[in-house]
Amino acid sequence: MSEIFVRYGELGLKSPPVRRRMEKRLATNIKIVLEKVGIEDARITINRAWARLIVSFETLQNSHENESLIQKIITSLSQNVAGITSVSQVIRTNSDLDEIKKTALSLALENLKPGTSFAVRARRIGNHDYSSQDLERLVGEVLFESLSKKRSLTVNLTDPDYTLSIEVKDEYAFIFDQKIEGIGGLPQGTQGRINSILRGSLEDAISGFLLSKRGSNIIPIAFILKNSKTLGTNENEIEKQLEIFNLMQPKKHFSYYKVDFTHILQEIGINRLQCSTCDKICIAISERISEDQYIDGFCLGNAKDTILERIPESSKNQLAPVYYPVISLDPTKIRHSFTENFSSEFCLSQCPGYENQKKKEIKPPSPEEIERIVASANFSLIRPDSS
Repeated sequence: MSEIFVRYGELGLKSPPVRRRMEKRLATNIKIVLEKVGIEDARITINRAWARLIVSFETLQNSHENESLIQKIITSLSQNVAGITSVSQVIRTNSDLDEIKKTALSLALENLKPGTSFAVRARRIGNHDYSSQDLERLVGEVLFESLSKKRSLTVNLTDPDYTLSIEVKDEYAFIFDQKIEGIGGLPQGTQGRINSILRGSLEDAISGFLLSKRGSNIIPIAFILKNSKTLGTNENEIEKQLEIFNLMQPKKHFSYYKVDFTHILQEIGINRLQCSTCDKICIAISERISEDQYIDGFCLGNAKDTILERIPESSKNQLAPVYYPVISLDPTKIRHSFTENFSSEFCLSQCPGYENQKKKEIKPPSPEEIERIVASANFSLIRPDSS
């Protein structure tokens, strides 16, 4: 069996009953997300251990395939599961000091590179013949005496190149030398349901991502612009965004709503299209889509340059507010899943509404006209994996 430590942050501050509920939800989400990348539920066991979840899974016969499987699990947990602060592949041994030294030396032999500095960090819970400080010193001595001359190693307790960590709990010890950062937040499904408006911009996608980190289940509403001679299309970018939301969604069957954005833009008219008008209509259509469902809010993104030109739109439903999570944030400094091969299509890059928003002479559609456009909007529920 191979094992991975899953660490969480915020939910550890909750009251014991809430914390247990959120831990169970996180464990369920992990199994669902791993199943989406081809790792069957039956192969995974998840146990709780002192502010940790330990994910255990069957080890494959082929070492190369096993390494690939471990990497797939670590990538999925760190990039796609909200509520996880970090993950580490661990080696379990008993808490006997000699066994810990032996296992630690074996791991260091494999990963501690020549000409680097190292340190040992230890954490201990239970009754043992040694303290955490003893463990750090004794294991550090073994590594230094065995490897320092051959690999020109130095000890650096402040900022080491390589850190070997040991966590001892009663009769077991867990040893690891990597800690991969997760996306943090709270497990999805512990809060409400949020309609995430997607128009092809990174800002929209990041807004949905930030709300999912707050424990919300995200329901994407994709406003699809078909090939247009004037504006182009946003289909490729939205398709990539939906793929990420599918991987993050802790539901076995992913679904989203698809809206004909081309028709809406034709009804408004390109010459008088403004970001505020687009927001107003997209929010109203999202409300129409969800009129028979309970929704806790709506979210969409806006560039900080355009948000200064207007007041953010609100929802008619006072119990379902509209969230603009990226208004005060720099999207380039947010760690999210849309880091590579993503760009804004149509929205904020080619759309004339971005510049029109700053033109005071443009007269926006009347409330009656907006109501007519919303009523005539075409949308459908899409379930890609239903077949």
